[in-house]
Amino acid sequence: MRQTKVVFGTVSIAASVGLLVSACSNSSTSTPSASPSTAAKVEAPIEITIAGFWPPDKDDSFVQKLLEQKFNVKLKNVRLDRSTQSDQMNIKLAAGEIPDMFSSDASNADMINWSKQGIIASISVDEIKKYMPKYAADIEKLDSNIWQYGMYNGKNWGVPKVFLEGATGFLPAYNSTWLKKIGYNEPPKTLAEFEDVLLKFTNNDPDGNGKKDTYGMSARGKDSPSQVFNSVFAAFGTNADTFIKQADGTLAHGFTTEESRQALKLLNKWYKEGIIDPEFGTADGNKVRDNFVNAKTGYVDTALWYHLHETGSYGVPAKQKGVSIAIGEPLIGPKGTKLALSNGVVQTPNLFGIQVEKDEKKRIKILQMLEYMAEDEEGYLATSYGEKGVDYDLQGNTAIPKGDNGDVQKRAAKTGAGAFFTPFTAKVPSMIKFDRPQDQLDFKAKYTGGMKTITNPIPGASLDSEPKVAPTLKTLRDSYAVKAILGEVDTDKAFDDFVTAWKKAGGQELTDEVNKVYKERNKK
Repeated sequence: MRQTKVVFGTVSIAASVGLLVSACSNSSTSTPSASPSTAAKVEAPIEITIAGFWPPDKDDSFVQKLLEQKFNVKLKNVRLDRSTQSDQMNIKLAAGEIPDMFSSDASNADMINWSKQGIIASISVDEIKKYMPKYAADIEKLDSNIWQYGMYNGKNWGVPKVFLEGATGFLPAYNSTWLKKIGYNEPPKTLAEFEDVLLKFTNNDPDGNGKKDTYGMSARGKDSPSQVFNSVFAAFGTNADTFIKQADGTLAHGFTTEESRQALKLLNKWYKEGIIDPEFGTADGNKVRDNFVNAKTGYVDTALWYHLHETGSYGVPAKQKGVSIAIGEPLIGPKGTKLALSNGVVQTPNLFGIQVEKDEKKRIKILQMLEYMAEDEEGYLATSYGEKGVDYDLQGNTAIPKGDNGDVQKRAAKTGAGAFFTPFTAKVPSMIKFDRPQDQLDFKAKYTGGMKTITNPIPGASLDSEPKVAPTLKTLRDSYAVKAILGEVDTDKAFDDFVTAWKKAGGQELTDEVNKVYKERNKK
């Protein structure tokens, strides 16, 4: 067996989205009838640099031309790879290449560091409300405290960004055919049953090819390390990448708890038994999905409900490959609880380069563009889905992608629609009617209704200590986690030594600040 070491993500209060994220929708829109003002026609276009992932292949995409024409701007695209965007961005920033708009994912630690380094622009809440009135009202309905999440050192650092589906948990999903073949008529409910399933997925030739070439599960060790084996940690009542409320009411970092020690012990046991894909450390989201839909692994826990729907990024290829998906419930752990990891609704704000702070015309133009993409039905559909009748059609209110536009990356590459230009696809309460047909809402209710989740107890908190100590804490955690899962260190004394070192390296300072913020937010 070839062993590949997993690299875990930074110790961060905010969950990385990647998801996720990545949790987009599909569709497009016709070119707006509105034309630029007379003043805009005679003025030279304002150049706006955008850096982000899932960019269009060319600079003349439908969405880019639409925005350039409507707002009299010239967009300059800085293309980042999804899996290495953070490293690429840091290299560019170190070279003084600061984009006007950061459409790539950033953490709260990034926001704080970049504000201290003079990289990002502060922007007043009043100005956002003036030029983005509909969006401001929309997100305030979600969370009355929404404006505090971008505040640091007395200033606001961007336009709030939310992820509506972040409130739902990651669902455990199984190869239904494999389950039946090994004698299960329904997904496992407990950790013990789950272990039995993984062992049989690995050893009982579930694909029937006469070879021992299957694994129980893999993980996104490359591009979403904070989600690695999240269902196992959740079963123990913890999360490896955020703080967890303890019995005495205080918060402790999940990876330093006794529950994480026990989760690591179990993962090491499974790794030695060969039921975990040995290449999980270098697998990204696409690889994990491909392994599952190509019947190389029988279980995944890195998908949200809409990924698993028949129209989703798992549902579509699984159906094409003849793989039937069985969706289970969170596993019952040692304490008898059923919990799922949730990223939460709050995300790091949309950030702007420092140069935008003193360029009023550019700043206003960006805010107007964002309001158009978020709250104008025509603008929302166009920048989320492409051109109506070409890239998508409407069935009732629902945008239905045409051809291969159901794949968000392919749609983005061809049309420019999606995450690169707009941060709002499937994230705006008033526009969700375009993204979710009734059958999807019913599916969501069936599999997520009543689910209890583990999420960040202080969403959006801007912590002074986090950017200062996060790199060291990350190194310590990465080193120990790899060795623990691979069995190179024990999870008894070595775990205690890790916790002690973690606290001395800034973890205690971080913990103290987290508890201070938590107490202030929960004053009665």
